[in-house]
Amino acid sequence: MDSVVIAAGGTGGHLYPALAVAGELARLAPGLGLRFTGGAAGIEARVVPAEGWSFTPLESSAWHRGRPLTLLTGSVRALRGAWRARGFLRHEGARAVFSTGGFPAAPALLAAAAERIPIVLHEPNRRPGVVNRFFGRVASCVTVGDEAAASAFPRGRVRVTGVPVRRAVLEADRARGRRTLGIADGAFAVLVLGGSQGAGAINRAMTQALPGLGSMPEPLSIVWLSGRAGEAVLAPVAKAAPVPVRLFGYLDDMASALAAADLVVGRAGASTLAEIAATGRPAVLVPYPHAAADHQARNAEAAGQAGAALVIPERELTGTRLAEAIGALAGDPARLADMGRRSAELGRPDAARDVALAILEIMGIEARA
Repeated sequence: MDSVVIAAGGTGGHLYPALAVAGELARLAPGLGLRFTGGAAGIEARVVPAEGWSFTPLESSAWHRGRPLTLLTGSVRALRGAWRARGFLRHEGARAVFSTGGFPAAPALLAAAAERIPIVLHEPNRRPGVVNRFFGRVASCVTVGDEAAASAFPRGRVRVTGVPVRRAVLEADRARGRRTLGIADGAFAVLVLGGSQGAGAINRAMTQALPGLGSMPEPLSIVWLSGRAGEAVLAPVAKAAPVPVRLFGYLDDMASALAAADLVVGRAGASTLAEIAATGRPAVLVPYPHAAADHQARNAEAAGQAGAALVIPERELTGTRLAEAIGALAGDPARLADMGRRSAELGRPDAARDVALAILEIMGIEARA
């Protein structure tokens, strides 16, 4: 059976767009084999099988700027992973390898290049990551989330698609989402998240903000995704909060959380922003200051300039500032609605389909209508 091998993982920002594309490939080409690969210890090793997809781990490790030894060890492990990946690609009858970047994808991409299997990349950020920049030189096609990323790749091979978003997120129902999460009718729902691994700075600011939020005239309800590491520490804080707080270390059903929310407070990863825009949610963004090439600041800047989000640099984030921002938006429905409209204008709900079509075109497979 002809198949597409999907190399993605390390973070939710790399994984969830890949899952969205896999869903569209399955819908557009029902007989096509779809196989995922990534790291053995990353989020992908848990989420991909839980979503019902085949997953094969390959050896890899992270590369960190400013730590030259990790470049050496990461390269050695990627080469060892690539040796196994060559056999894996042959066994699966791979006719294309699709990747959203990140170091766990490197072994499969190296193997694809060695085997002369077409590579299709997706770059979600405005400033491309190192893995995609490297393999973009040999990729048959590169899809990008934003025009700003296009100049990093060879001309004639780039398509601006937007960032893929899962169909479940696009089709989620607000009323059902609020029931699922126990949000009372009439409550102003705030979704607080820090990406798949949580965000310490946002967690600290939210802890400090809760007393101020309790004194606001609008009834609030908080859905707080703390990251698994912060869940136990923050559980007493959530229990003692003056407003209802649902605390999760990790939440698989992000579709319900986004559908239920009136406002999102979070980081500015490209996948997070794509889901926020696809659902038309206003946001308070705190970009991660140590992201590779400062790409989160660039992502947040675009949303802020469009009027879809308030942007608070992490160095300026305090509990008081966060509480004031939430309170100001909760008390100004007209402004909130305008931000939501501007957010929706940034959305690209067809991105996953467009990327899937690009992959099928490279493979010479006609998509089902």
